[in-house]
Amino acid sequence: MNDVWDMLSEPFPPEELAWRVEALSKDKRRALVAPYLDAQAVLDRLDEVVGVHGWQDTYEVLHTPTSAAGHYAVKCRLTVMDISKEDVGEGDSFKAAFADALLRTAIKFGLGRHLYHLEKQWVDHDPETGKFNPPQVHVEAGVHRSLASEVPSPPEVRPENTPSSPEAKPEPQELIDRLIERLKEAGLGKQAAQIVMKYGGYGKHPDETRKLYGELRALLKGQAS
Repeated sequence: MNDVWDMLSEPFPPEELAWRVEALSKDKRRALVAPYLDAQAVLDRLDEVVGVHGWQDTYEVLHTPTSAAGHYAVKCRLTVMDISKEDVGEGDSFKAAFADALLRTAIKFGLGRHLYHLEKQWVDHDPETGKFNPPQVHVEAGVHRSLASEVPSPPEVRPENTPSSPEAKPEPQELIDRLIERLKEAGLGKQAAQIVMKYGGYGKHPDETRKLYGELRALLKGQAS
């Protein structure tokens, strides 16, 4: 059971972080930005670790503003593996309040808690467009192993020495198999096979397994962008 909480609290890759402006310089050409998680990233992590049937969320509207300038307040109850936690979120719209409530509650399960250790940073800011270049951060993230349903890897990229029984596989290998299947569906099966062959299968040690997972995930992200 402890593995589930460890996997939920693994740092998110830098490309999955979003940034919001918290302050501007007097000339508005510099912005102090802070990292945060998009609600979709949280939902994807929950699906990835415990599966779509391993968690559920419910919401209760606590406050609806009487004017356009007011704030909405929503309470989220998040249940993961039969353990429930609650928190309240606020926003200037229902959507923002629901997302804030989810993120605040998810933090109690460890999701995104590492962001508290990332410092806010000053970056160049365009006062006319409001655009800025997000800071470059380096987050050490392990393989996001999953306890969800097994998806077998395609025969052409399955290492010869890998057990054919899904139950016999370590959890990181299960996630790699699912990534390979998604890459095949995207028409990137050959590229995935080349990466797997480079590591001689799932990798000879945990560090190689993490690197293999990272390269496969980057290949999938590149196809989606």
